[in-house]
Amino acid sequence: MAQVLDIKKVTVGPTSFTATVDVVEGAPLMTSENVEATARIYWLMPSIAEQVCLGDASEKFQDVMGDTELPHLMEHVAVELLARTGMAGDITCGRTRHVSERTFEVEFACPDDVLVAAALSSAVFIVEWAFSGADPELAPNVDAIVEGIAQLTSASFGMEGDEAVPAAEPGLPSEAEWQEAAVEAEQPVEADEVEVDEPEAAPEPPVDAQEAEVVVDEGPSLDDSMAFVPPTRRM
Repeated sequence: MAQVLDIKKVTVGPTSFTATVDVVEGAPLMTSENVEATARIYWLMPSIAEQVCLGDASEKFQDVMGDTELPHLMEHVAVELLARTGMAGDITCGRTRHVSERTFEVEFACPDDVLVAAALSSAVFIVEWAFSGADPELAPNVDAIVEGIAQLTSASFGMEGDEAVPAAEPGLPSEAEWQEAAVEAEQPVEADEVEVDEPEAAPEPPVDAQEAEVVVDEGPSLDDSMAFVPPTRRM
């Protein structure tokens, strides 16, 4: 399968995911240069035509789909994949900006960078399949692609279905162990269950008054204090 689009750089911001995309030399720049390839994508996902298209004079993508830049087509394919996962929230469109003759920036809102990156790479595959001859052995299975994107995103956060399962930190008890310990701590302790071994008091040694000697430290003598020299202070 011939390369049509080249992702040169990806930038992930707090709320956005931006990809710098080149249209490879020799590949069609506009969808109108290969109407048959554009139609292949439409038949794969007909609902793409109903997507909102904010950057053009028309409100729907169907009005410009037949004569737009390939990165713009790729943007809408990625948005369709995101929408089908059910994990992208309110994302209904992206934004494609023309940087130079064959270079574009494609921007998406970013609920999760793994999710958007997976949808973007899958969209590139679909566009390249359509515009490089549509090999039937490589025909995209859109439902399988969407399922794969969802599973990849879920696996990256240890999620099963819609519930997240946080992994226990190394060396620390798991969540189940913490809960079990908490339940045990709340159980009352019966008095007859507690056994305390009291240590026997050690016998005090006898004191021999004749051998005991008390030494009283009277402190330094006057002569000793006169001999004391304070250390020199360093500035």
